[in-house]
Amino acid sequence: MLPARFHVLRDRMIAQVDRIFAGPVRLAYLKDGQVDPERAAVDIEAVFRYGNSANTNMTGGMAQRWSVRFDTAKAILAIDRARYPDVRLRGGDKIRVLSIPGQPWFEVLGVDDRNHTRLFAGLGEA
Repeated sequence: MLPARFHVLRDRMIAQVDRIFAGPVRLAYLKDGQVDPERAAVDIEAVFRYGNSANTNMTGGMAQRWSVRFDTAKAILAIDRARYPDVRLRGGDKIRVLSIPGQPWFEVLGVDDRNHTRLFAGLGEA
């Protein structure tokens, strides 16, 4: 893969954002609800943002003949891909936020690995 000319500047910008907003988290990899022997737990620094759960309505187009309601993720974890290129999260993995009182655990509900700057994980309370 050939990097674009702006990648060096982009990576420096992401590192500066993380220097201010990132905090320590533990990634606990699971497989079938048990510790994954092939992926050891690791502590990293990542941007964690917690928000209110939202109940969202998806309508069936202009006619609105059907609708679905679902709860969205309660939190988002954003990991710098340049700093942690080997991190591979999967649904069901656990995240412990070490900088929050009580060090709460969250479950990975989904992963967006298409962004070239960050690995995003949607989290729900565990």
